[in-house]
Amino acid sequence: MFTGLITDIGTLMHAERGGAHIRMECGYPAQDIAMGESIAVNGCCLTVVAIAPAPRGALLSFDLSPETLACTRPGLWQAGSRVNLERALRVGDRLGGHFVT
Repeated sequence: MFTGLITDIGTLMHAERGGAHIRMECGYPAQDIAMGESIAVNGCCLTVVAIAPAPRGALLSFDLSPETLACTRPGLWQAGSRVNLERALRVGDRLGGHFVT
């Protein structure tokens, strides 16, 4: 579940096979991200498949399904693109926005 509030802006550093696998740098601390965590990337719920420290915070990798690629804006998943990021809501988190399911 997400609130709809953007908490960071990421930059796509690398995209393979037309965007089927992407790697992005973000300001979230690498030690605060868990493998398998859900992060909304421009509103698309993606699952973290790799994490590495980066100068700005973390380098995160995601695999995109053919359905995700088909249902999102062409060109979105290209190296250099800037994307809105939002981490999933956790029990006990403050609600500053609205529920998005």
